[in-house]
Amino acid sequence: MKAAVLEPEVPWKVRALEEIEDLAKTGATFTADTLRERGVPEPPKHQNQWGSVFGTASKRGLITKADYSSSRRKSRHGGFLHAWRGVPRAGA
Repeated sequence: MKAAVLEPEVPWKVRALEEIEDLAKTGATFTADTLRERGVPEPPKHQNQWGSVFGTASKRGLITKADYSSSRRKSRHGGFLHAWRGVPRAGA
């Protein structure tokens, strides 16, 4: 019988940035709700971490703001929901 290989838990920010990078390559617009739909859990400390992770991706040149709307999530009470799009890469 083989021993089960346990994968180390991936830190939340690393997981979220990986999903953002994958979505950015598609050229489609996406939001934090899209990441949730793809299985990224809620941030471990505070909901403001969503903004921070998108800010990091933007500063790295991966994404740019594409649009915004009001969130439909009950917990957000109609707050702004930014939509993002990947930045075209040279040679891509």
